[in-house]
Amino acid sequence: MQDTKFFRLMRSLSLYELKRLRKYLCSPLHNEDQTFIRLYDLMLPLLRSEGEVLTREQLAHHLFPQKKFTNQDYARLFTNFARRIEGFLALEKYYSQPVREHMDILESLTDRQLDRYFGDMHQYVRRLHDHQPLRSGDYYLHTFRMEMLHHYYLESKQERSTDKNLLETMAALDTYYLITKLRFCAAMLHYQAFLSLQGEVALIQEVLAHCQEARYDDVPLLRAYYYIVMSLIEPEREAHFEALRQILFDHITTFTTEVQKDLYAFAINYCINRINYGSGNYLRQILELYQQALEHSIILTRGELSPWDFKNIVTIGLRNKDYKWTEQFIEDYRHKIPRAERDNAYTFNRARYYFATQQYDRVLRLLQNVEYSDIFYLLDSKTTLMKTYYELDEYQSLQSLKESFRILLRRKKLISEMNQLNYGNFARYVMKLYRSDVKDKKAMTQLRKEIESTPNMADRGWIMEKLNQLTG
Repeated sequence: MQDTKFFRLMRSLSLYELKRLRKYLCSPLHNEDQTFIRLYDLMLPLLRSEGEVLTREQLAHHLFPQKKFTNQDYARLFTNFARRIEGFLALEKYYSQPVREHMDILESLTDRQLDRYFGDMHQYVRRLHDHQPLRSGDYYLHTFRMEMLHHYYLESKQERSTDKNLLETMAALDTYYLITKLRFCAAMLHYQAFLSLQGEVALIQEVLAHCQEARYDDVPLLRAYYYIVMSLIEPEREAHFEALRQILFDHITTFTTEVQKDLYAFAINYCINRINYGSGNYLRQILELYQQALEHSIILTRGELSPWDFKNIVTIGLRNKDYKWTEQFIEDYRHKIPRAERDNAYTFNRARYYFATQQYDRVLRLLQNVEYSDIFYLLDSKTTLMKTYYELDEYQSLQSLKESFRILLRRKKLISEMNQLNYGNFARYVMKLYRSDVKDKKAMTQLRKEIESTPNMADRGWIMEKLNQLTG
């Protein structure tokens, strides 16, 4: 039952939403079958319990004591209940956008030729719309719709006035179109880097030329997507990213949460790509972006931080050698990680912090007796342990771990061939570095050639750092 659609839908609701769902079910306008109210009351106590379940027999006894409850009845009951929850979600979404709601009223007045009431409602909707503090593409779509309805109203009056607000209507439509066009063009350019997406984007050159000429400085969101597209087309021209970064710092609080996440994802990906091409100065840039995203809770989803974002932020903080900030981040945000993954994420990233700050004894205490269920935590914890033994000059422990790691890579079915190769090469070259004779210049030169010509290797940066230390 807990894997069914209706149960997952109910579990996604907040306490406030659950209360509103019951009111929704009690409204004859939305639900005339009292069975669903009783079903809701039965299900509610089970939502927060992990092990408690309600059997089909118990359900039938409570809901249909006088009726034989077949498999078909069971399936139909929960399908129809899920539909009512979906109807509730749609209504909640609708009521969360008061401008859209009142614009529908405005359109209904027009449809029913109740023009005498249009003016007051139009002024109210415009005030409601103009006082919205946040911007997204939908904001400009609503602007267009409002101007379009106003135009139809003016047309219906059949006056010979020149004020038909056609320019305002087209300007609003153009703004919405350009933002949406640039946003999806940016997504396509981004995915073309690693997916085989073929085809040309119609009119994109004309759109870019228009945006460059017309500027749209009063629409920061449009400018942001323009600079994102340009940074993807001309990544070497850093001025595009700098302009985007300035917009983020100046206007981020005026964008909706969805837009904020989108813009930061593009900005961070640009920094990652530049780092991959050897531009080390972007390490500081990406850390500042993450810090601002944390400050405004942009990177959180329903108050939670994904373990992968947690790991990425720790990685960037350590690479910037901003150890004090990174340690504070680990402690401040550990409780934001979803409970099921919290211990793994905290332990692993705490160990990485200790390793970076050369507190090797603490690394060993954290990692020696931990076996992670997640395969990526498991692999990275083993590499961290190997690096720690290397730094501590503990050859026996290093050799023993290398052998157990080799067996692990062969036995674990969840480890892909690529990861077996990457981590296998890492372990192999750690041992070669440890056993190398730094006085044998020829052997060291050969070892460097081997490492540099090996394309698949985990933690290559650390391997190269140790090699450079050995060769001076």
